[in-house]
Amino acid sequence: MTENGPDGTPRDENEPPQPPASPVPPPGAYPPPRAGSYPPPPPAAYGPPSGSYPPPGSGYPPPGGGYGPPGGYGPPGAMPPAPQPYGAPGGPQAVGIGEAFNYGWTKFTANVGPILLAALTYVIAGGIIIAIWYTIIGAIGLGASSSTTVDASGRLTPGAGGGIFAFFLFGAVFSLVYMLFFYIMQAGIIRGALHITYGRPLEFKTFFQFDSLGTVVLAALAVSVLSSVIGGITCGIGSIVVSFFAQFTLFFVVDKRLGAVDAIKASFSLVNKNLGTVIVLFLAVIVAEVIGAALCGVGLLVALPVSIIATTYLYRRLLGEPVAP
Repeated sequence: MTENGPDGTPRDENEPPQPPASPVPPPGAYPPPRAGSYPPPPPAAYGPPSGSYPPPGSGYPPPGGGYGPPGGYGPPGAMPPAPQPYGAPGGPQAVGIGEAFNYGWTKFTANVGPILLAALTYVIAGGIIIAIWYTIIGAIGLGASSSTTVDASGRLTPGAGGGIFAFFLFGAVFSLVYMLFFYIMQAGIIRGALHITYGRPLEFKTFFQFDSLGTVVLAALAVSVLSSVIGGITCGIGSIVVSFFAQFTLFFVVDKRLGAVDAIKASFSLVNKNLGTVIVLFLAVIVAEVIGAALCGVGLLVALPVSIIATTYLYRRLLGEPVAP
């Protein structure tokens, strides 16, 4: 007996059955792949491609046993280490006081024209303030009593009368004004000294351009009040201590644009972390200014700028910053 096969042709009953033919795919389709027709995919890699750095947290060591990219900043795109704060350990470099004053003298002689012209301008401005003081206080004193006298040097000896209170009140106001003028003059010279250490051109107008004059005045008042209060409690010793620790206040105001309180804190911190060096600098500046004052005051036109340039040099070196040669 014969049977018809799947394709309709006769088939002998003793012939083994044949598997059905694969269905014909519709036009445009691909037949499904047979099992075992494609090689298995390669095993997954156990680390990053050769020559690259592993992603953060992957746990894979860098290829070849390396220790990461040059510079020690980690993989590409990683943030560099945060900058150190003012006066942080490791930032400042060792610097001698003689080196600082040698730098101050060299830069003073190289820029003697604009420095002396600015210093003379400040001296004349200070003289005008004193002249105004004597004119006003003289009028108050002479109007107070006929016993008030003025000697040949302009010194007033007040007599009795109702104007005595006004006499001393105006004297206190004058002291405050002159103190502020001195701090403004110092800030102007500091600005010029900073230009020198940064390698910027130094001009006459540099000493009179104040971007933060209000902060300079506030910082000066804060230091003066702090010095007066602590000095009054400690019989004057505290005043010297405050002046010593606050000596870089105007540098932080002019250079880093810090506020009055933050500038005082930064100065205290910088001095505290470099105590020995700053003590020697403080004493050297006092000696230089005393010598300058002993030369009929004219020597201060040299001693004060040289001392401020030397202090500026040390200030930037203690912060670990480069200084223009």
